[in-house]
Amino acid sequence: MKQVIVFVVIGVVLVLYATPAFYLRNGVKKNTPEDVPKYLGTPSQSTDNSDGTTVSIYKVEKIKPLCVEYVLTFKDVLTDEDASQETISVKRVLNKWTWRWCHSEKTEKKS
Repeated sequence: MKQVIVFVVIGVVLVLYATPAFYLRNGVKKNTPEDVPKYLGTPSQSTDNSDGTTVSIYKVEKIKPLCVEYVLTFKDVLTDEDASQETISVKRVLNKWTWRWCHSEKTEKKS
C-alpha cells in the first residue's frame, strides 16, 4: 500500500512540474513574450540582449521546497512582407527554452 501512495505522489509531482514543459515545447516559434505569462506568470527576471534576443526566467514552485526555473529565449523573426506597403513585419517569438532546479536560498546566502 505504501508503494502505491509513493507512486501516486511522485506521479502528481511529475505532472505538476512537467506540464509547463509540454506547453513550452509546443510554443517554440509561436508564443510571444506576452503569451507566456498567461501560463507561467510574471517572469522573475528578464534581460534584453544586444543581439536582439530577450532572456526571461520564470520560477515555478508548485510544492515547496521543489522549485524549477524555466529559462526562455525570445528572438525577433520576420513574419510577413506586405508588398503593397513595402513593409516587413517582425514578431518576437519563443526561440528556445530550458529548465533547471532553482538555487537554494541557503546556498545563495552563503555566497
